[in-house]
Amino acid sequence: MASVVVNLPDELVAQARAAGLNMSMVAEDAIRDALYARTVNEWLGDLASLPPGGIDPAIVQEAVSSAKDELGL
Repeated sequence: MASVVVNLPDELVAQARAAGLNMSMVAEDAIRDALYARTVNEWLGDLASLPPGGIDPAIVQEAVSSAKDELGL
């Protein structure tokens, strides 16, 4: 596993320590989230550049409703 140096404001480090946060895990989670967000944004950008597919909006709405039901939203 690589080791890196991250510079943080003293007050932020003090608050994180007082809260019992594992700063390595917090940093790892934040980096994973940022990478995931970048991937999603790139995918959405690629999707937006596609030509219209001529899909019936009712079919799209049904798929969205089905996904929401499946996810409990």
